[in-house]
Amino acid sequence: MRTALALTTLLLLAAPTAAQSLTGTGVEGNWGCRANIDGTRAGLLTIYAGSYGYASANYGSAASGSGNAEMASNGVTFLDGNLPTNAGIINGILSFDAEGKDTLVLNTIEKGVLTCTPR
Repeated sequence: MRTALALTTLLLLAAPTAAQSLTGTGVEGNWGCRANIDGTRAGLLTIYAGSYGYASANYGSAASGSGNAEMASNGVTFLDGNLPTNAGIINGILSFDAEGKDTLVLNTIEKGVLTCTPR
């Protein structure tokens, strides 16, 4: 009985540590993004191995380009490049839509501006 209790305690103590060590691979891949304000196509986002590339649907957009990203268990933080510098987008939070499908909401410091779905 004491052994079972000890093992259960160890598992419970280890669980939060395991959750914090996720690599954020859930955000890696290709995403099609739409503007939250009107639902129009905004662009394509690719995240892989600590870097990102964004191609805006708007010709000549200053948001298009690439940079470095830091993965997290709940999304991604854009460290440099055109998204934070020219568009003010600082992070993407991974969540689910009403149908249970993955979504990545790209945020400025004030609000979510783009919603992206896997492609």
